[in-house]
Amino acid sequence: MSTCDADVVIIGSGFGGSIAANRLALAGLKVLVLERGPWRDSLPVRSMGIANRAPFPYGMKAVTHLLRSIHFGRRNLTLNRSGMFELFSYPGLGVLVVSAVGGGSHGWAGMLAPPQDPAYWRERHPDLNPAEIEKYYDKVLADMEAVPLTQKHWLPQSVWTHMASLPEGKCAPADPQPYMAIKVPNAKSEVGRVSERSGGVKRQTCAFDGDSFLGSRGGAKASVDFIYLAPVLNKGATVREMCEVTRIVVGAAAGAPGYAVHFRTLRDGQKEVVRAKRIILAAGTMNTLRLLFDSSLQPGGLTRMPTLGRTFGGNGDLFGAWFKESAQPSTFEAAPILGRFKVDGRDTPFVGMGGMPGMDTLPLPIFAKTKLGKTVPLIGMGADTGKASARYEKGSLFVDYDQTQQPIFQEIRDAIRALGAQSGLKTWAIKKPITIHAWGGACLGPSPDRGVVDHNGEVYGNPGLFVADAAALPAAAGTPPSLTIAAWAHHVADSLAQKAT
Repeated sequence: MSTCDADVVIIGSGFGGSIAANRLALAGLKVLVLERGPWRDSLPVRSMGIANRAPFPYGMKAVTHLLRSIHFGRRNLTLNRSGMFELFSYPGLGVLVVSAVGGGSHGWAGMLAPPQDPAYWRERHPDLNPAEIEKYYDKVLADMEAVPLTQKHWLPQSVWTHMASLPEGKCAPADPQPYMAIKVPNAKSEVGRVSERSGGVKRQTCAFDGDSFLGSRGGAKASVDFIYLAPVLNKGATVREMCEVTRIVVGAAAGAPGYAVHFRTLRDGQKEVVRAKRIILAAGTMNTLRLLFDSSLQPGGLTRMPTLGRTFGGNGDLFGAWFKESAQPSTFEAAPILGRFKVDGRDTPFVGMGGMPGMDTLPLPIFAKTKLGKTVPLIGMGADTGKASARYEKGSLFVDYDQTQQPIFQEIRDAIRALGAQSGLKTWAIKKPITIHAWGGACLGPSPDRGVVDHNGEVYGNPGLFVADAAALPAAAGTPPSLTIAAWAHHVADSLAQKAT
């Protein structure tokens, strides 16, 4: 067991962790990022000089690297520590998370939108000025080189091409569309063209053959590993991948303030400890909650948080499909997001159409690939109520979620059925929701009896401990929540930097 020191230790490297690392390193602090997953083998990461990389689960690598682990109640099965996805299954809800340096930004569709409710940040804490978070929205869009999706983009297919032949009815392409953090070509001649960012990081435009939820091998889909970590890597920020945090203990040293973070290196099993006065939890909602619960139960652990686990949700995520009669063009030849449609002009639910790029590389029978090539994935989301909860029993995290108490799911199912009725084609919606946008459980609130973190993201009763990921969100965004999380992470990190420097 060895020890080392840092000004700030960040646990996790998704939107929350990478953005926090970037902001704090630029402020002159020594930052250590501990990430349980590996660097992924993309063009940007290779150009950064990262030697140890794990593949994305395309082709036969899907057999070995698609799943990291599966959790069914207290039964936990680890398949491959370098696998990409972790699945949690509960009676009322499935939760899917990404394991990698860059976290969920490898598995997202690249959509950026503010919360559905314009007053989302209002009246959350008496000392919180909503403008102090909302000001980061434009910065994140600029950082991610995001552009609003329009018909002017050179795309093989989009929500407009798919709905062009539909008769007048309830469903129509949304206007405006969300922003997309995808480097799309301006013409067919620019497909797959490689360019170089500052610092020598290379990235290519979308080739419409593999920038899906399985990851972006060429970097056309922005991921936070090269957007936010690359500029500060070894310039104030150190990333240690394949390091799993096991617990957080109060007291950096005997009688000293701060924390000791215990972790093990997954490649060789060595146990280590890093000590710091400030810790930022950004391990993703499920793993952030697990660490908060577990560390509050350990001897010398965190001060108990009375509302930990309350106000949990899945952002109303519901997957579906629209089955086309022809694969011309095939949904394998597409961007990961095709756009959003509305029903009767309503802003809710948020229902997006996706593509299947790269899915044709998977080891599937011909008939399955033929059907997939004619299938348009649908992802619906909206504000679920937050009335669900998470709890911790005998070393395992459990979620109590009743979809029948969440009106948003019926709204999404109705929207999908409306698309089927208008097109005369079959549609489908999954029965048990699976969320890729779990939120809450360590929510922002005005006091310890109404939340876990304060207006700066600091955990009540645990000074110097912060939450910068979706676990701190006070409500469902109702839209793709990446922009909401990113703005919150900026706010947490910049507030901390102002006090620490």
